[in-house]
Amino acid sequence: MTGKGFDPGKVWRRFIASSIHGEISDATIQGYLRSASQIEEIWQQIDDKVALLIAQGMAPWDAYAKMGYALAFARACRTDVVFVQELLHADAVADPSTAGYLPKVTYDQAMALCQHIEPLLEEAIIALNNPRYVPSRYRLPIKLGPRIESEGQRCPLPHLQGILAAGRQTREWAAGLLAAYELAIGAATTPVPEAITAHIEEMHGDLALADFHLQTGIDLVGQISQGDVTSELHEQAEDMLWEAIVGFSMISQLVADPLVLTQSTPNSIVTANGKQYRDRRVTEDDLWQLLASASARDDLQKQQRMGIDPRREPRPGEEPNLALEMWELHTKMHGILPAETQQALDDIAAAVRRGDAEVFSSWASCPYDPAYRTKRQLSVAGTTIPANYEFHWNIHYNNYRGGVEMAQRFGSRDGWDEAPEDDE
Repeated sequence: MTGKGFDPGKVWRRFIASSIHGEISDATIQGYLRSASQIEEIWQQIDDKVALLIAQGMAPWDAYAKMGYALAFARACRTDVVFVQELLHADAVADPSTAGYLPKVTYDQAMALCQHIEPLLEEAIIALNNPRYVPSRYRLPIKLGPRIESEGQRCPLPHLQGILAAGRQTREWAAGLLAAYELAIGAATTPVPEAITAHIEEMHGDLALADFHLQTGIDLVGQISQGDVTSELHEQAEDMLWEAIVGFSMISQLVADPLVLTQSTPNSIVTANGKQYRDRRVTEDDLWQLLASASARDDLQKQQRMGIDPRREPRPGEEPNLALEMWELHTKMHGILPAETQQALDDIAAAVRRGDAEVFSSWASCPYDPAYRTKRQLSVAGTTIPANYEFHWNIHYNNYRGGVEMAQRFGSRDGWDEAPEDDE
C-alpha cells in the first residue's frame, strides 16, 4: 500500500538519476530561475524609457546610450537565464526518466551562471532608476561565464546540445536587437554621427564572426551525434559554441554601450612588418589568448574547475584570483589592445620563429605573459634588445600602451603575484 502523495515512479527516477548515473538534483537551479522572473518586466521598463526619451525629441543613439547600462545588465542577465534554461531542457529531453537531475558538468555550469543572475538584475534596476549611475562592480561588456568543463572526460552530448540551443537563442536575440537599433537610428530626424554608423558596421562584423563560430559548432555536434568521435572533436565543438555565445552576448550589450557611443576610442595607427596596426577592442578572453603564457592559462582553468568565483578577492594566503586580475587589467585598458602591443606581439613571435629568442619563464604578475631570452640582438616595437638579455612586453607601461622591460637577468619568483596598482 502506498501513502497519500507517495509517487513510486518519482522515487524510482530519483534512484536511477542519483544512485546509478551520479546526477544532481536541479532544485537549487530552478530556484535561481524563479528569482529571475522579474527580468522581462524590468527590461520592458527600460525599453519604455528609451521610447519615451526618443518621443521627447532625444536622438535615438543618445536615448539608447542614456539607458545603456541598464540595457546591458538586463541583457547580460537574460543571456545567463537562457543559457541555463537550454542546458536543463536539453538534458530533460535526452532522458525524461532522469528529469530534474543533471550530470555534474551540466549542474556545475548552470550553477556558475546562476550565481550572476541576481547581481546583474540588481544592477539593471539601479541603473534604470538612477540617471547618474556609473557601475562600480562591473565593466562593460560583462563577461559570460565562468565556463565549466568536464574533468578528464568528454562532456555528455545533451550538454553540448544545450549549449548549441543556447547559441541559437542568443543569436536570434542579438540579431534582433541590432536590427531594432538600426531601425531606431534610421528613423532619426537629425544626421547620424559617423561614429554611430561605424559602430553599427562593427557590430555586423562581430555578428558575422559569431555566426561562423555557431555554424562550425553546429556542424561538429552533428558529427558527434552520428557516432563515436575523438575527445578533441568534443572539445572543439564546445569551444566553437562557447565562442559563439560570448560573441552574441557582447553584441547584445555593446549595441547600446554608452562607453562605445559617447566616448572616443583611442585610434593609434602603427605601420610595421608590412602591415598597419590599429587599436582594437578585445575581451578578457582575448587578453588571455594574446598575452598570457600557456602555464597561466592552464592555472586559470584549474581555478575555474575548482569553482572559484572570477570576481572574488583572494583570502589571505591564497594565490591571486587569475580571472579577477585579468578582469581588472581589461578594465584599466578600457577594453582596447593598443596598436603598439599588437606590433610587439608580432615582432616577438617572428623572433621566436627565427630562433633569435626563446621563452624561458612566465612573468609573475598579470597578464602572466611569457618572458624571453635573446640569442641575438633584435628589435621589438622599435626597442633594441641586446643578445643574451631577458625581456618581456610590459603592458602596464605608457598608460597601458605597453613597452619592453629588459635586463641581463631577471630575478626568479615562485607562483603568481597580483598586477601592479598603477602603470609605470
